[in-house]
Amino acid sequence: MDDSKKVELLTQFETYLQTVDEIEDTNTTDLFALFTELAALRNEVKLESRQVKKALDMFKDNNQDRELIRHLLLDFLEVYDRLHAAMLSLNNYKPSFWKWFYKREFALIESIKEGQAMTLRRFEQQLAKHKVLPIDVLNKILDPHLMRAVEVDKQTTIDNAIVTGELRKGFMWENEILRLAEVKVNKI
Repeated sequence: MDDSKKVELLTQFETYLQTVDEIEDTNTTDLFALFTELAALRNEVKLESRQVKKALDMFKDNNQDRELIRHLLLDFLEVYDRLHAAMLSLNNYKPSFWKWFYKREFALIESIKEGQAMTLRRFEQQLAKHKVLPIDVLNKILDPHLMRAVEVDKQTTIDNAIVTGELRKGFMWENEILRLAEVKVNKI
């Protein structure tokens, strides 16, 4: 590098240093203003962190409430299963020849059947009111997200993986699986 270039670079550097000194002189920092701004920033961060903590706590509480409701609904489904099984049993009841001699007992069984059907309908209405709906599975292809195969059927007239029977109803709750359906699936 020749001397003229060195002199030119030194001149430029000296000019730069003079402008930097002038800039620093005009930008004097007011420490009181800086401290005030930092205190305001600290308060803002505290406020924001409290709001985030509150939102996280609310989210946690909502999840706990939802989980509690889920367990209660599953318990109600157990009661529903018992009512449904009793209704099936009553519907399968075939009176014997002696029913003509025991008309009062036959009438009693018929009234129990009617009452059981009414109770089951009201129970289903209450479940539907809380957005608990049965999953339709019969004659559908086995969907492992909604169903669990617990028995195998061997019908040659039906394709493989078609549900031929429902052993335990499955239910959805607000577009979420509450309980998988237990089904009988065809396998040739």
